[in-house]
Amino acid sequence: MLRENIMTNNACINIISSRSRCIGLCLESLWDNYNHKHNYTVYVYYFDDIYDSEDFRASVTNMTPQRIVFRSIPYNTPKFIKEEELFYNRRNIQYVANSFSIGRKGYLHMCNFTSNMYGYENTELEKYDYTITHDDESGYRKEVTEDPVSVLRDSEYDIGAYFVGQRLRDGAPHQGHLDTRIGLWSFTKKFLEEHKVTPKNEKMKLLMTDPNAEWNFHFLDWCDTYVISNRVFETELWKLWSKSVNESGGIYKYRWGDNEIISLFAHMTQDKILDFGLVFDGTHDQGKFRGLQDLAPSIKHTNK
Repeated sequence: MLRENIMTNNACINIISSRSRCIGLCLESLWDNYNHKHNYTVYVYYFDDIYDSEDFRASVTNMTPQRIVFRSIPYNTPKFIKEEELFYNRRNIQYVANSFSIGRKGYLHMCNFTSNMYGYENTELEKYDYTITHDDESGYRKEVTEDPVSVLRDSEYDIGAYFVGQRLRDGAPHQGHLDTRIGLWSFTKKFLEEHKVTPKNEKMKLLMTDPNAEWNFHFLDWCDTYVISNRVFETELWKLWSKSVNESGGIYKYRWGDNEIISLFAHMTQDKILDFGLVFDGTHDQGKFRGLQDLAPSIKHTNK
């Protein structure tokens, strides 16, 4: 039941999903440990028709009292990118050769959606002041004691996250990082120089003159499970950044992730990404239900 003494924020929770075995448990965990206090509308976005069934939707929505809206969203590979340029065809990259075939093309569309979710077709984020993202295999291990939206609202920051930091291996970026950030720092540096942007984050600022920046930029803080003030998406700098990323084709060519796209922008505009600490303190487990369905099912139409 919604507690009346909690100040209501105009926020929504956004999940892009294809893990049908996980989504119900994800939503139940979300309600039991967080959303029962706030009743933020939850949008479940999906490709194709995976959640079109009214029976399936009912089986999920009946698990909790929260308002859940299912939205099928379109996808298309940018026409200016040649087939051979797409990430899964770059067989010289170790990550691609080992585990990223055309069967995972849906992941590229997911990264594109999450990097462009504000204003994306069949969404309505512009109705809200704050956007929260969740992965469909995630869940809570204990109750959230302080609403991240309210913490962000009362802070000087516009971008915060449940996780902020680096996921290093033996103190260094692992192969997956190296293989999915190809060209990303040189692209970012060029963007900053062309638009005369001085990063607010000191680490990023130092990278601008660092001869080893291609390596050291991996040690920036990266964020995941975001809470964002939607006024960010209306700024001229975000519009420029988003347009530049999309025109580069980096999401589809090199599998640049939304984690990187959003984190790098945050470092341009904030001295740090506001860290809610909910992953590190064990409140939120980003892979709690992954054992039920590891890799997310891909799209039906790999020619799109």
